[in-house]
Amino acid sequence: MKKVYLAGPDIFRKDQAEYGNYLKGLCLENGFEGLWPMDGQVDLSKCKSGPEKGIKIYHADVSQVNVADMILVNLNPFRGVSADVGTCFEMGYAVAQGKPAFAYSADKRTYKERVTDLKAEDENLLEDFGLQDNLMMIGPVNNVVYQTPEEAIKAIGEFLKNEEK
Repeated sequence: MKKVYLAGPDIFRKDQAEYGNYLKGLCLENGFEGLWPMDGQVDLSKCKSGPEKGIKIYHADVSQVNVADMILVNLNPFRGVSADVGTCFEMGYAVAQGKPAFAYSADKRTYKERVTDLKAEDENLLEDFGLQDNLMMIGPVNNVVYQTPEEAIKAIGEFLKNEEK
């Protein structure tokens, strides 16, 4: 069974375990296994510092991306105008390995609209390609950003069915 790494800031939700189980259930219904980042975590009780914990979590997440066949990315803006920076890394890492990427975001504004809405002004140029996020996040998904995880998971199921033919 194909494996899809479920990348995104959803691990910071108060109900992250339940939500992760929900997404993994949707994945199974659509013919593939969802890998929830928190499932791959290691015992952090013996870590002596926060940085040590962070590095262990990094290695656990990278291990899951390594065994995944593709990645599903939550591109909803997180603590700013763009996707979660850790999610961005995971997507880049997976794409660098040649793994297909799928994405979703409920925020349909363009990146420029989000920045302008926050009235962020500085002397740097503002990316304006009419894309929902930075071009390096939208390029790997060929400008196809589903509005919900349910739509994206269904699309992955269809992709896998077509890949088998």
